[in-house]
Amino acid sequence: MIAGVDEAGKGAVLGPLVVAAVAAPDWEAVAVLGERDSKALTQRRREAICAEIVATLPFAVVEVPADAIDAARSHETMNAIVAGAHAAVLRELKAAGYRIAVAYLDACDVREGRYAVTVGRQLGFACTVVGNHHADDLLAVVAAASIVAKVRRDSVLRALADEHGSLGSGYPSDPATVRFLDDCLETDGPLPAFVRASWRTVTDRQRVRGQATLF
Repeated sequence: MIAGVDEAGKGAVLGPLVVAAVAAPDWEAVAVLGERDSKALTQRRREAICAEIVATLPFAVVEVPADAIDAARSHETMNAIVAGAHAAVLRELKAAGYRIAVAYLDACDVREGRYAVTVGRQLGFACTVVGNHHADDLLAVVAAASIVAKVRRDSVLRALADEHGSLGSGYPSDPATVRFLDDCLETDGPLPAFVRASWRTVTDRQRVRGQATLF
């Protein structure tokens, strides 16, 4: 079997990193899904394709929560965290009984080959690992994983928003996300568990707010 792996939420300041793997017996099995990155699809279309994927193909999902990301960042890079999660989701497929001969990854390292080696060393089973930049645009099996990861993360963010109010997309570039962070900091209480407190977006705003209180 072949498998594709991709993640959603790597650069987000709110919510988990979500990594998905989708397996298929061959390329033909995923060709009907198209080769479009999840970000190029509307939410409705993305969710419809996701439903088809999970109904017809083996898949696995790993979520790395914000507090685990903060803890890991004290001793490793975000790329290393993502690589570990990529390996973990492939191990989930293996544990479910699927024999993956080749795994295709959306490489987050500037050197594709180095990233593939990093993930491969953590698998614990024989598998050819191939890393490609923009693999979610190029390979249908990775595009499928991209869609599953994005849909899962979006569902997590919606559940958090239902409980905590508008969060936006969870990314630092989103004004709604920044407003939520500012509101959290205004309370002087502990940050919600789904905030990545180690993110520069948070530490910078904490510092600015601390300086403002001196005047």
